[in-house]
Amino acid sequence: MNGNGAVVLLVCCFFTLLLLPVVLFLLTYIFRLACVLCGLPKPSVLAASGIMMINFVADAIALTILEQVVRQLAGVAGIPRWEAWIVTRFLDLPVDLAISSGLHAAIMGIKFGKGIEVWFVQRLIQLGIVAVCVLIAVIVMFIQGKV
Repeated sequence: MNGNGAVVLLVCCFFTLLLLPVVLFLLTYIFRLACVLCGLPKPSVLAASGIMMINFVADAIALTILEQVVRQLAGVAGIPRWEAWIVTRFLDLPVDLAISSGLHAAIMGIKFGKGIEVWFVQRLIQLGIVAVCVLIAVIVMFIQGKV
């Protein structure tokens, strides 16, 4: 690795370390907000962080397994890798729903249906944030005359 590559790597690692607490705070805040909006008691920050961490690990394992299965099946069927990637992301949604709702229900002692409700509200809030960011980016591009 040349000198410039090492500097870029260090800068990327530095900004990742700076943004990681912000992202974790935002995800925990959204989860706690979703619980309140669904009529559940607001979990403590520690409980919410724990649920988010366990959920992340369990979903990452499930996604990795699902990705390998879809990639093998796509190779046999002759489907391009990028299409297999899209299929995997769509198939991961119900898997993530089941894992997240089940873990939340088991850890917090709530009904599985309430866990599903929290999952949908949480994803809706996240989708709203992404939609607002995209809208702002499109408006900025229109103002700059790039579109």
